[in-house]
Amino acid sequence: MAGNTITQLDPLYFLDYALFTGAVRHYASRILEEAFKADPNPLRRRLHLVNLVKEEYAAYEDVGAVLNAFLDYRSGKVAVPFASLMAFKPGDVELSTMFQGQKVASGDELYAALGIDEWVPSSWTEWFPQLDLRKTLRLACKFFFVDCVQNQKRYGVIAYNKIKHGLMLVPSGRAYRDDLPDSPATIFSTPAEQQKEGKPPYILYGFPSEDTQIEQRHASIEFVQCNLRLITALYVVWRYPEVWRVRGFKDAKALFDSDQFQDIRHLDCPDPDWCRHVDPPRVRHDVMRERRPRRARLGYGRGRDSLGGAARDCRTA
Repeated sequence: MAGNTITQLDPLYFLDYALFTGAVRHYASRILEEAFKADPNPLRRRLHLVNLVKEEYAAYEDVGAVLNAFLDYRSGKVAVPFASLMAFKPGDVELSTMFQGQKVASGDELYAALGIDEWVPSSWTEWFPQLDLRKTLRLACKFFFVDCVQNQKRYGVIAYNKIKHGLMLVPSGRAYRDDLPDSPATIFSTPAEQQKEGKPPYILYGFPSEDTQIEQRHASIEFVQCNLRLITALYVVWRYPEVWRVRGFKDAKALFDSDQFQDIRHLDCPDPDWCRHVDPPRVRHDVMRERRPRRARLGYGRGRDSLGGAARDCRTA
């Protein structure tokens, strides 16, 4: 049972994040994907995209909140990361600002600042000799720092908040402007500083809905959530030996080998070359079309890989 203090909640919350909370968005994304593939009619495509964007941007919020909490802990700002997590506000979700505030300038710096090397169990290579865990998590940190920052558009965050409330949302941006895609769009006020520069008072923000872009969103949600769950589990096992027993596991290996970690064991990974945006986002008058990087999946499908099939170059010889 949890006690009344944040320190007592710290191990239990992060263990539950690894086992359950961090899987919620991935579960929602997978259910949406299965339903869409079963019946990809035009209306379902629009409904699917709206809900998928909501889960994707919520995943970026998780990246910001969880990594900021661990970075605060590692820098000595808080005694336990859960204290920072409790203080994290929706307005703090911009990843580029969070990384700047933490003085993290690359994926490698993020990996070092988190101190992940220290969290890897000494017996890991005996438990899972096929996986170089440190290399896998370096790859994840690069993805958090490069791709997540690039994919989390400033206006995308505003659009996400509009989608959450479900009001300022339309089924087709093209029905309002010819130069937007025929897919859902949100309407919101142009930031005040831009209105002072003479920009129109509102923005239509459209989300492309081609199959490849929908697949990229699913892949991003999966990769983000699985790696955050892996990182939180490593933290708990490192800092709180024996805590896994409160959730019924006989040892740390049993935790990582559990059914709850099945999604992580069969993880697909986005392109390790970290493709940059071919075309940066831009606003023409009162229209913005979201731009996304081109990315290919590595081809590690469900059931074809063991724990941490996170990247093909993370295998030991």
